[in-house]
Amino acid sequence: MSEMFVVKKDHGDMKDITLRGVNKELYEQFTVHAKKHGLSAGDAFDSIVMIDKQPWRKIISRHRPPRLGKAPEIIRDLEKLVVSKQDLVTAGENTMFLFSKITDLTFEKDVDASTLIKHVRLIRKCKTSFLGDIPKIIQLGIFRKRTAYTHPSNKDQLKDITIRNVSIRLYDEFVSNAKDKSKTTGEYFSGILAHAITFFDISETISSIGDREVLVVREEEELFVSKKDLEVLGERGLIIYGIPKIEFAKDIGQELFLKTVIKIIKCDQVILPSNIPRLIVLSRAIQCKETKIT
Repeated sequence: MSEMFVVKKDHGDMKDITLRGVNKELYEQFTVHAKKHGLSAGDAFDSIVMIDKQPWRKIISRHRPPRLGKAPEIIRDLEKLVVSKQDLVTAGENTMFLFSKITDLTFEKDVDASTLIKHVRLIRKCKTSFLGDIPKIIQLGIFRKRTAYTHPSNKDQLKDITIRNVSIRLYDEFVSNAKDKSKTTGEYFSGILAHAITFFDISETISSIGDREVLVVREEEELFVSKKDLEVLGERGLIIYGIPKIEFAKDIGQELFLKTVIKIIKCDQVILPSNIPRLIVLSRAIQCKETKIT
């Protein structure tokens, strides 16, 4: 089981707060995560608000962070960078990179999908171009952006909540940030919850697989996964999260599926080939609304 990420509580005075119009479903998931890890709602609130404003705190956990493989080499804050296959390969067999905040990042034509997936863990906040043929699933997995949140307009999907023993300092900053973004505190908190719950759900799965490198694919309305897509992953595992419709090609065999697909989480419709045993599907597809075997 993963640990919820907890920031040591040393924020001075506390207070009870009331937030109006919070997304009911997200708040229920929030309380489940808090109880699972023995946290009060106040402690959990302080933690995710702190994490939201300082994302680097995601590495701080109650006991230890989930294993995410070997730490990557970080390249950031550049105007322009062109990366060749040789650049990636000569850095070392087991070296992985994280590219961040590069205005113009280009991967040359000789950078193939296998090399990219082996040596690039993540690309974030970069304007990126691939001159070679890189499958969509690979691009989705190595790019990271914050999922847009849409607040429910139906009042039945909202609720007023009271949370006890919240840091006054953190709450004041939270209210100020909500005002700056022209949002109510309920809407702003719901947006933070949407991001945090996704992170905790994925971290729980990653924590259970040890040091294996993974590709996390989300933020797409519909996705088709071919046999070639899975083969190019090599030793890297695949986690698919929150995609409304995902379909796997009919020629994907049981062995390849078992080797590469770690979990399919909270997807609305999952379509799989008939050669994948039903019990394997049930073990890999978690909280999915519908699974079809074709």
